[in-house]
Amino acid sequence: MPHRSTIIKTGHGPGTAIAVLMVGLMAVGFVFLFLGSSLYFSEPPSDQRALSSPPARSIQAADGRAAN
Repeated sequence: MPHRSTIIKTGHGPGTAIAVLMVGLMAVGFVFLFLGSSLYFSEPPSDQRALSSPPARSIQAADGRAAN
């Protein structure tokens, strides 16, 4: 009994398999694009984030103590 591949047994050629693979990869790409853009636009601007970080606060506190 000769071995036949799954692609040949289903009656669809390799072109169909490649098309299905490409559509799947595009769907995954769109999901990552959507999630990445939503994360990017939900975070605060860089100047606010930099000022609220612990090193920036400690530097500001040290400057305040040095000025007094």
